Amino acid sequence: MTDAERVLAALIHDVRTPLGVAHGYLRLVRTDKLPSPEDRDRALAGTQDALAKISRLCQDAGGFLEDPRPGAVRTPARQLADRVAAVLAERGVTVGEMDPPDGSVDVGTSVDRAAEAIATLLSVRAGRTPGVVTRIDGTAAALRFACGPAADGAPGPALDGDERPFDPWQSRQGLGVALAHRLITALGGRVWTARDGLALALYIPMESGNA
Repeated sequence: MTDAERVLAALIHDVRTPLGVAHGYLRLVRTDKLPSPEDRDRALAGTQDALAKISRLCQDAGGFLEDPRPGAVRTPARQLADRVAAVLAERGVTVGEMDPPDGSVDVGTSVDRAAEAIATLLSVRAGRTPGVVTRIDGTAAALRFACGPAADGAPGPALDGDERPFDPWQSRQGLGVALAHRLITALGGRVWTARDGLALALYIPMESGNA
């Protein structure tokens, strides 16, 4: 399948559930089958939530029509690392270790957009893996983000030596994940998972010296 076909298939698949929810609630309201004003209010709120999900799905699908890498904003690696940690904290994910190297990274149009994309990818493992640990570190050439079970005797997940490329379309992880992966790869980054699928690592190219 082409990416366009994958986007269309994912959109059709993901929109069915909230669309069905909205239809169900509105049918109850229209046929006056709700016993109290409170039930009616809950049905309307549920309809609004379902429509909001559909709106987000359409927004993500539309993102694939945009240039994945407009602009060329560079920022200190530490600034991007701090922003990713803040976004993860908002999502209930704690960064256990944080030691970003000195240097600058390309974030495309903005550090916020890049941070949201990185946090979205890390959340794929953070939300599914028990005992998950997240860490941010790097080398002289790359800023690294890793998320997964802690290795024995190590402060964070270990992937080195047994990795495979991350497939954003696998197991219908959502258009937001695929869109985030598209942005990171457009910035020259790579996303990898452990062979067992329990840990994920993301690398962003880095130049020595801050922006």
